[in-house]
Amino acid sequence: MNNPVYNINNYSLLYPLNDQPILLKGELEIREKDTLLLSGNSGSGKTSLLYTLKGLIPETIWGKLGGTIYFRNRNIIDLSPLEKAQIGLLFQNPACQMVNRTVRQELAFGLENLGISPSDIWQKITYLAEEFAIINLLDRDVTRLSGGEMQKIALLSIMAMEPEVYLFDEPTAFLDPDSARHFIAVFQRIVQQKTVIVVEHNLNYLQDYINRIIQINEQHEIKELDTKLFSWHQSFPALPAVSPGESILKVRNLKFGYTDNPILFQGVDFELREGEIVGIVGANGSGKTTLLKILAGNIRKYIGNVLYKNTDIRLLKPKIYFQDISLLFQDPANHFLFSRVIQEVSGRSDLLRISGLTGFGERNPFTLSEGEKRRLSLAIQWAGNRQIYLLDEPTFGQDYASRLALIDLVGRLRQQGCSFIIAGHDYAFLAAVCTRILEFKQGTLQPREIRQ
Repeated sequence: MNNPVYNINNYSLLYPLNDQPILLKGELEIREKDTLLLSGNSGSGKTSLLYTLKGLIPETIWGKLGGTIYFRNRNIIDLSPLEKAQIGLLFQNPACQMVNRTVRQELAFGLENLGISPSDIWQKITYLAEEFAIINLLDRDVTRLSGGEMQKIALLSIMAMEPEVYLFDEPTAFLDPDSARHFIAVFQRIVQQKTVIVVEHNLNYLQDYINRIIQINEQHEIKELDTKLFSWHQSFPALPAVSPGESILKVRNLKFGYTDNPILFQGVDFELREGEIVGIVGANGSGKTTLLKILAGNIRKYIGNVLYKNTDIRLLKPKIYFQDISLLFQDPANHFLFSRVIQEVSGRSDLLRISGLTGFGERNPFTLSEGEKRRLSLAIQWAGNRQIYLLDEPTFGQDYASRLALIDLVGRLRQQGCSFIIAGHDYAFLAAVCTRILEFKQGTLQPREIRQ
């Protein structure tokens, strides 16, 4: 009988500046070629466990470990860097995984560390670029990639190294449906040969490939669930229909491009009315985030017009416009300015309560889990009492209960006359909240049917 890949026993982890440790009570054995879904509420410790299984804690990410984790019968903290390279980890936030300037350098980085020859590295990069249709991205600056494009590159960087074990943290969170299906096709090939541990809230993609489900329950206990009884498909109650008010934001014949993509989109025309919730969808790199940045006044050089209450936003003083409009960045940490969570929300403990962050007020924002960071970044938006909320991937890292709470909050803000434009790939969430959905196709914005 093969030795287990991992043995985990009464794991605990205490991060610096935190009062309460992450606890996982019980034992868990992960076997060769398991394809295991790690389930649990946002903030339950799933990502921290993956960091530990990779060997990042406590050497790279500091924390006080308790209990034991063995990788192939050896303590995880005793593995050499070369041995740890046989464990591939896809981060929840792909921006955190980029360490080089260009995509080509990013793909080569891990292979160079393994001592592979330049000719073999080039051959592997060429194969991956052709197989996954990213040739046009190879010389792109990684900071100019969309979140979904970063996710693809991070995944391919790991695949290039051919690790023995794959750890995936929310692998489809930033992917459009076509890219997610492409990932699942790759995932299917991986799970036939490797040991895979995955954290994922978009469960419908994984049902056919998972052979074990481990849940971290509210008592911090490790429990194995029956895959046949598990709820794989999630739907949400839709907000009631309302009649929108006056038009407050008008986009007229908008055209924009970057140096390496001269025409990202053109001919974009739409209006946002009081109390309306508009969803923006489209393929990775199609322009969703860029459009929100233009509407927020962060990008000011473009062709066409954006009118707020019939005045071009480029003619408004930023201080006045920013009092009425708020942009939720794709990366939650971009919002943080203070050393305490309560400071980020201007001392409003009620916002922490409705965001599921009660008791987190004295924590440093950067010590939160990615899901908790997203909820805090949303709470920062609500603290501003704006007229228009522009939300980029608001459900990133959120479990079902957190998304339900967000739907309820968006509905209550809409009743107060607030309007929303929400960009993302969480179609079930968008279908539940949106008045209508627009989709980027071939450089233009077109109406799309609402469905979960």
